[in-house]
Amino acid sequence: MQNISAQDTLIRKLTTHSRLSTAESAAIAELPARIMNYERGSFISRQTDFARDAFVVLTGIACQQQTTRAGARQILTVYLSGDVANVDPGFAGESQDVIAITPVEVALISLDALNHIFTEFPNVGTAFRREAASELALLQSRLVSLGRCNARQRIARFACEMASRQRASGGSEPEFIEWPWTQEELGDLTGLTAVHVNRTLKSLREDGVLALSRGRLQVTDWNAIEFAAGLNRNSSDQKRPALHKCLADLSLQPTQAEYRSI
Repeated sequence: MQNISAQDTLIRKLTTHSRLSTAESAAIAELPARIMNYERGSFISRQTDFARDAFVVLTGIACQQQTTRAGARQILTVYLSGDVANVDPGFAGESQDVIAITPVEVALISLDALNHIFTEFPNVGTAFRREAASELALLQSRLVSLGRCNARQRIARFACEMASRQRASGGSEPEFIEWPWTQEELGDLTGLTAVHVNRTLKSLREDGVLALSRGRLQVTDWNAIEFAAGLNRNSSDQKRPALHKCLADLSLQPTQAEYRSI
C-alpha cells in the first residue's frame, strides 16, 4: 500500500461487504492508532496476553496459531493486508498466538475506542461482525479441507485462497502472489508433514498447475488448480472466470474492484 493510513485501510476493508455513512467513516477516520512493526517470526500477541488493543494488518502476512501441550502447532487463520484481529479477544475464552509470517506492519487500535464507536454507530459494529463472519467462513472451509481433502487438494485450495484474497486486497500482481510459506508452516496449516508438503508441491509444479520462484507463486492454469483443489464445477459455472469460481467455492465474495479486474 502506498501512503494509505491505518484508518483508510480499515474503512476500505469494512466497505468490502458493508455500506458506511459519511459520519461513520469519519468516526473511524478519527480512531487513534499506534503503528508497530514486527519481523518475520515475531509474536504480535501471545496466548498469555490480555491485550486491550485490536490490530489491523497494514502490510505483510501474519497468522493465528495454537500450540498443544505436546508442542504441536496448528495454524488457524491467515491475516493479510486490511484484515482485523483481536476485536473481541475474550469472546472465545482462549486466545491464540499471532505471529508474523513476513515482516508485518500493524496498527493497534484501542478496544475501548472501538466499543465507543459501536455504541454510537451500531452499523459499524455490524460491519465488523460481517468481517468476522467472512473469516469464520474461511475457517470452516479450512476445516472441510483438513477433514475431507487429500494432500493435493489441501495445498491447491490454500493456493486458491491466497491468490484470491491477495488479488481482492490489491496486494499482488495479476500473475503472481506473495508466497512466503516454508514447508513446515504449510504442514502446520494443512495438517501434513513437511515431507508430504514437499512431494505435493513438486507434483503440482510438474503437472503445470503452479510455479514457485523466490517467494512468489504463479497459478499457471486456473482450471487445473480448481480441479486439483476438488472445487466443483457445474454447467452454470462454465462462463464464470476461474478466479470467481474459486472465490465462491472458498466462501469468499468477490469485491466490486475484483469484478472490474477480471
